[in-house]
Amino acid sequence: VPLRVPAAQTRRRDVPMGKKELKVAFLLALRSLQRGGRSSVILTILIVGMCFTNMIFLPSLFNGIEQSITTQLVDYEVGNVLVSPESGYQYVTNLSDTLGLINGMPGVERATPHISEGATLKYRQRILGVSVRAIMPEDEKYVSPLYQKMIAGTYLGNSDTGEVIIGKPVAGNPAIREEDEFQPSLGGVRVGDSITIEYANGYTKDYRVKGIYFTGWSESDSAVYVSWTDMEQVLGQQPLDYADDITVKTAPGYSESFVKDELQQYGVSQKVQTTTDLLAKSLGSAFQSFAIINLVSLIVSIIITTVVLFIVITIKTLNSRKQIGILKAIGVDKQVIMHSYGFQVMILALLGIILGIILALLLALYMAYHPIVTPEWSATLYMTPMDLFTNSLILFIAAMVAGYVPAYQVSREDIQTAMRA
Repeated sequence: VPLRVPAAQTRRRDVPMGKKELKVAFLLALRSLQRGGRSSVILTILIVGMCFTNMIFLPSLFNGIEQSITTQLVDYEVGNVLVSPESGYQYVTNLSDTLGLINGMPGVERATPHISEGATLKYRQRILGVSVRAIMPEDEKYVSPLYQKMIAGTYLGNSDTGEVIIGKPVAGNPAIREEDEFQPSLGGVRVGDSITIEYANGYTKDYRVKGIYFTGWSESDSAVYVSWTDMEQVLGQQPLDYADDITVKTAPGYSESFVKDELQQYGVSQKVQTTTDLLAKSLGSAFQSFAIINLVSLIVSIIITTVVLFIVITIKTLNSRKQIGILKAIGVDKQVIMHSYGFQVMILALLGIILGIILALLLALYMAYHPIVTPEWSATLYMTPMDLFTNSLILFIAAMVAGYVPAYQVSREDIQTAMRA
């Protein structure tokens, strides 16, 4: 005898679902998950969680590399704003007046000059070519955290002469043979040892090693620092009123672009560049490559999650076609049936996303203590609450699409076809 669709179901076909129907759909979803295979539910949640972790891992890693490079470049090379010599000039001249003008401008925390000279270091039987950088140590503290990176000895003082601080790679390790070194060094210099520096202009001087530092930034760690007072003796310029460049630290609440505009407006120099300007020139293509890789990783993760959930829900609905037919026969609206499977997907997706967030945060915590270290930079996972929210939302929408499509298709079947399944 052919089954007849209840009149009540026909009348409600086009009536929007109310709270009661949604509660029924949610209850059916919970019962279905409870009665279903526990291993299948756990595996689905694990897959969603791993997909979320994969979605956010690579972008967070590349963001961490980008942040690391930017931070180290700001801290040890160019500051927030770099003032370079104008076109046709080798140095920033009239240094004392220029520094006074910059330091008195709004938005400037502190400005400090740098000058570098090529030199040869000699220690026992070791000879090493390096760049000797002259700084104003007390002013440098406001611009660079170099003074906080001392691993032995102490930092320079403004009036220090005949004393240097050197990077850990330059000092070297006495336990490593010269032929086994990753990069040339002095073979194990310690604080208090004496080294000889021969400058490119022919000036030769013996220095006492006052301190050894390590920043993790290759350009800085491969250098030797002396005080501005000492460099005045080396170059025979007292006072030394020019510099290779001036690095500027912006005050809290002021942007780099604002300070750059102020410097150019007051005629400090026409060649004023922010960190963003310098990164765009030197590493812009690399950061664009990171963005492309991030996009590809995101798309692949979304496709994997969508396909997996689509397969899981399709198998689940096909195996439940007879049950769906019975529900329809007793008067349960097809929308209730469809939404019951939609709620199952929502529950699985939410639990998977929560698991993914936990895994991502645990990875970020682990890498905070064990960062990826290279001679050029070190990186951790850099993720913000907005990154977590955005990826969660994208994954949740993909899961909903994957779940509702098969549920909608099966719920549309007539009762006789469903019962014969």
